[in-house]
Amino acid sequence: MKRILFAAILTSLTAISTAADKPPQASAVAVQESEAIVELVSIDRKTRHATVRGPTGATFTFVVPAEAQNLDRVKPGDKFKARYTEALALSLNKGGVASESGGRTVKVAPKGGTPGGTIVQTKQITALITAIDRPTRTITVQGPQKNEMALKVADEVKSFDDMAVGDTIGITYVEAVALQMIAEGGSAKSDAKK
Repeated sequence: MKRILFAAILTSLTAISTAADKPPQASAVAVQESEAIVELVSIDRKTRHATVRGPTGATFTFVVPAEAQNLDRVKPGDKFKARYTEALALSLNKGGVASESGGRTVKVAPKGGTPGGTIVQTKQITALITAIDRPTRTITVQGPQKNEMALKVADEVKSFDDMAVGDTIGITYVEAVALQMIAEGGSAKSDAKK
């Protein structure tokens, strides 16, 4: 499951970064991940809403993707190994235009297999630098909807001196969730053939 999740995130980030007209001049990546055993509290098969309880007792409700084929095999009380990952990548590009795009990838267990799967959602925003105030280390960026925002650039960002009006800042956000049903004996079930 871990390999599938990271492969999906890397594929999403790579596809977006290679789609740019020019290679990024500077970049930063932040990744946060967590893993827990969650218990299915309730499932509404008609609306596809599922509620799970985490180890702290907090509950979370989500919509099971339409692609999921084994919803009939899960019931309240079933336990799942859950992995949640967020990744954020920033890049500075010379030139470009403000834009916005996104996508979603769903990978589910085969029909009749152990319930589980991975959902990866990707959002990319490119903002145009419209003004730079060097003494205060502030840039003004304009998004694809023509909204502007002033951003303070940290002293650690060495590429600040290379920024120019007309450059773009690319932001790629990837959120991934992987669930895999756990066998009643306590280990995650696997349909993978070795």
